[in-house]
Amino acid sequence: MANNMENRLNQANGTFVNFDSYRQEYTTHYNALRDAVYSEWKAARVLGKLVNGYTLGGGYGDNLKVSMPDEFDLVIHLTFPENDKIIATADPRKPGNVILDMSKVMATIANQEHNKLVFELLQKIVNSKRQLLEDKLQSWLQGIMTQVLSKMGNRIEVGGEISPLCYKKCGPAHTIFVKGRYKYSVDFVPAIKLSAAQVVLAPEQKKYFAGTPYWDAIPKPMKPAQNENVSFRASFYDAERRLLHGKNNLKNAIRLLKQHRNVKNKANLKSYYIKTLFLWEATRQSPSYWQKPLTDIMIDMLSKLGGTLSVTPKKGKLPFFWDPKLDMFAELTDPQRADMFNCVRKTEYTFKRGDGNLTGDIENNVQRSFSNEENKPPNGNCQKASSKPSQKCSPAKPNEPKGTKGVATPNPKPNEPTPRPEASKKKPVEAQSGTKPKATVEPTSVKPNPKPVKGATPPAVAADNKKPVEAQTGAKPKTKVEPTPAKPNPKPKAATPPAQPNQTNQNPPNGNGAKPKTNGNGGSSPQPPLPSEKKMNDESSCKVM
Repeated sequence: MANNMENRLNQANGTFVNFDSYRQEYTTHYNALRDAVYSEWKAARVLGKLVNGYTLGGGYGDNLKVSMPDEFDLVIHLTFPENDKIIATADPRKPGNVILDMSKVMATIANQEHNKLVFELLQKIVNSKRQLLEDKLQSWLQGIMTQVLSKMGNRIEVGGEISPLCYKKCGPAHTIFVKGRYKYSVDFVPAIKLSAAQVVLAPEQKKYFAGTPYWDAIPKPMKPAQNENVSFRASFYDAERRLLHGKNNLKNAIRLLKQHRNVKNKANLKSYYIKTLFLWEATRQSPSYWQKPLTDIMIDMLSKLGGTLSVTPKKGKLPFFWDPKLDMFAELTDPQRADMFNCVRKTEYTFKRGDGNLTGDIENNVQRSFSNEENKPPNGNCQKASSKPSQKCSPAKPNEPKGTKGVATPNPKPNEPTPRPEASKKKPVEAQSGTKPKATVEPTSVKPNPKPVKGATPPAVAADNKKPVEAQTGAKPKTKVEPTPAKPNPKPKAATPPAQPNQTNQNPPNGNGAKPKTNGNGGSSPQPPLPSEKKMNDESSCKVM
């Protein structure tokens, strides 16, 4: 039976996780948007002197994206003149973060005419100690991004089709939401690019970074946001990608866990948490471990994930791989942890039973672990189901009726007639309320009591039995109840489902991606086949631009 369980997991990986049928058109559209925005950043008077290539990051860059190619992360590398003179030190208040001292950089370029504009910028975005300030840097970039979108008319034309654009500042990212036929988002994440010589890591972590030429300091806001924040999150994306590369079923297991997370709507289980769990295991296990059956790996990793989420008898932890002093789950509440823990343990139990004896019921439960009809795109409308709040910042879409607010309306089911508005008004009260109508509604005469008592109230049961049907259903009774039987609605004519603007019919996703190629600027450009996720930003704190 174990072989059957393995087959079910492999089938789920091919059916519900991969998205090759959507890849080409989405990446073509994304490439056009990326190039348009990046070229504007590069052309900016001061920012253009700092921009130094880009890297496709997140789930796409790691080849870990699942379900739909609807989220892209683009890391925009920034380097200052005399960049190697930046002094990076660990932030003692925030494990995993660094402080960037720009003193030597500013002292060197202070009298350089060709770096005058950069020096003037630095004077505005450092504190009195000449430490770079996350909030001042982000505010400056936010202004530039707003100008870029305004210059583009908050829209982009690709292949003759216009897509409205919406900009939000979400965490460290400058996010553009694309509307219209293609619904996806792109996180433009600024990152100060630093060399291996400037790395701030403990000896144990430094050995896993060895061989990586650079790392990044990300201007990620604190929670809650702080003015004059000097703390930047250290990011070792390139080293992480190398640690996860070439380990057989490791990435298949990550993808399945992420798909399971999406289906069960456990948004608090962020993609980077899952990735961190596997980074730790990748350094503990031999390469041969990842050649084991996918069933064995999934059961092992579900068990380890449950251990990190446990609340009692001892609270589990998920240490940040690059600085174990930081517990990634510290920001979660006990109810949030308990909710995810129960879900993980239930799935682990199901998989263990299926591995021993895959009955029909267990097979259906395994299927439901990765498949949810509600999460499938409706009739070619490539917008995935999301727990994020709906976006209301986009301009009016071309070819879209007013008042839709950008909300996708699923097509009616094929061969299903569209009811006419007036038909519902003519339905008898029973049909509207859902109460099964009697064959004939007859007025019932109420016999008076032999000796009525003045002011007495009839028993409740008797009163209910003698009420007209409208009163039982809660509808307002008419002045007079006629005994005329309800006529059935005329059979509606078969209606043809209306054509949805800006939508195409697409086949279910299938297939895997490949590692991205590197562009001329040292970044990566997704080309089919393309790597496949996105860290799940907390949009509750996003600011609409």
